[in-house]
Amino acid sequence: MLEETLQSLVDDGLLRPVTDPNRTEWIAPGNEPEPRPCDGYIMSFVAFHERGLGLLADRFMWALPHYYSVDLHNFNPDSIAQAAIFVAVCEGYLGIAPH
Repeated sequence: MLEETLQSLVDDGLLRPVTDPNRTEWIAPGNEPEPRPCDGYIMSFVAFHERGLGLLADRFMWALPHYYSVDLHNFNPDSIAQAAIFVAVCEGYLGIAPH
C-alpha cells in the first residue's frame, strides 16, 4: 500500500483528509513483514472503504472488535453490515444506544 493510493481514496471522498500533521487520520504501512499499526490506529483494507465503510464509525463498531479481542480486518464486509444494521435498529427503531 502506498501513500498515493490512500491519497486517491481521500480525493474520491472515501477516506478522511489529514487534518493534523502531528496525529494523522491514516498512515500508510511501512516495510514491516507483518502489519503492526501504531497505538490508537486500526488496520483496514482499501476494499472496505471502496464499498462504503466510513471512519470514524459508531462507538459500537469500535467496541465490537475490542470485545472479541480481534482487529477490524478480521470482520468480513457482511459482518460489518450486520453490525451496522444492529446499530440502526437500536438507535432508529428502539431509541436506545447499541450495547
